[in-house]
Amino acid sequence: MESTAAMAAGLTYLRPEIALLATAALGMFAHLFLKRHGARIAGYVTLLGLLVAADIVFLTPLSPAAGFFGGSLTADRFAFYFTIIFLLAAAMSVGLAFRFFEVQGFEAGEFYYLLPLALIGMTAAVSSTDLIATYVAFELFAIPSYILTGIFKKESRSSEASVKYFFLGTLSSGIMLLGMALVFGLTGETRYAEIARLLPGANARIALIGMILVFAGLAFKAALAPFQMWAPDVYEGAPTPIVVFLATASKAAAFAILIRLMVAVFAPFHASWTQIFQFLAVVSMFWGNLAALVQTNIKRMMAYSSIAHAGYVAIGLAAWGEGASIAVLFYLVVYLFMNAAAFSLVLLVRKDDGFGESVDDLRGLARRSPLAAASVLVVLLALTGIPPTAGFLGKYLVFLAAADKGLILLVAAGALNSVISLFYYFRIGRAMFMEDPAGEAGEKPAFPVLAVLVVSAAVLLVLGLAPSFLMNFAASAALK
Repeated sequence: MESTAAMAAGLTYLRPEIALLATAALGMFAHLFLKRHGARIAGYVTLLGLLVAADIVFLTPLSPAAGFFGGSLTADRFAFYFTIIFLLAAAMSVGLAFRFFEVQGFEAGEFYYLLPLALIGMTAAVSSTDLIATYVAFELFAIPSYILTGIFKKESRSSEASVKYFFLGTLSSGIMLLGMALVFGLTGETRYAEIARLLPGANARIALIGMILVFAGLAFKAALAPFQMWAPDVYEGAPTPIVVFLATASKAAAFAILIRLMVAVFAPFHASWTQIFQFLAVVSMFWGNLAALVQTNIKRMMAYSSIAHAGYVAIGLAAWGEGASIAVLFYLVVYLFMNAAAFSLVLLVRKDDGFGESVDDLRGLARRSPLAAASVLVVLLALTGIPPTAGFLGKYLVFLAAADKGLILLVAAGALNSVISLFYYFRIGRAMFMEDPAGEAGEKPAFPVLAVLVVSAAVLLVLGLAPSFLMNFAASAALK
């Protein structure tokens, strides 16, 4: 057992999590005890808390190589990199929630303190170097996610999405836990370093089955085909701010856990998981892009698009090495801004008592709000992978890493899918710039939505033209 002093020292490396816990507590008190505008004040508290937590990340020292809390957790640059991704995704989600709840006529204050609690689970999961800690942290961000998905009580679709997400998520957690149990049964250890030392001498077939089961549970969270069946229905039914969070932070957390397990535990099975990720990449890209071609609902279209983009990330996992590690981390930041902006499209147009979710609802947007339309165009170019956006550079780095490993057919499949995606992204651009509005011109986009779009477009252009800062940051954080 660790001494009290050692336990107290370990708290030094948990400063971001402590800040998030304080944010959740303050947000809850604001919502429950402030009678007037308590929910909105809770939102401002959460937004401020996220900013403070981001500052604290850069002030938190790196932990020793052996980790802390008995080697169950580590505070390294890899964990800090993903913590920043989570905080950015949460901040955009909160900003969009202000507009969403304003239009819907009610404000679910629970959203503002469940979100930081989910973030604590995510940051702990990507810092974990122990199977038990990983699973507990995984559930800590999964359970609030199920609740958040159904938080829009006025809409039956939200409740349906929550139930689907809960049951399928529980199934995936069980599959992952079974895989972890097999690994523990082979080695008698839960810490990654000890498992990596003992696993090569264990039964290779059972170890491989354990790895596949663990990866399958994480592939569900990452919405990689054929584990993506939940994503279109959940993304369509859940409140849009929650979708932004699920499609960016939750997916990034799943990939981060995958990467740490690949490098720290299952490195001896490199040849096997390379083949697994090649299969997942191809199936995800084709399934996502082909299904998106026939969608008219923007949220459903972007759900399938996010499945395809998870496939592009899987290309980097299949080609894992020094170049691929940097490419994947770079791509996940780019993916954050692309997807957050893509789903926020739904909040651009007010329709009846809610928002227009059809592509046709975006007709004539360029006339009503040229800045919003121009920003959306940049985002669509990035999603397709067209220069000079960061979306192009992210795909180029991933494809280059795969080509260096000799995975030429995988690169060809990725390039073909980028071409396929152009057709459904172009439908959105055509509606905005080349078609007349279906009725009278509506109101201009609200500031929070416009801010997310403009900032995302600016970041995608800046990173496309001057990527060195993010690439150096990714290189310093990458696990090799």
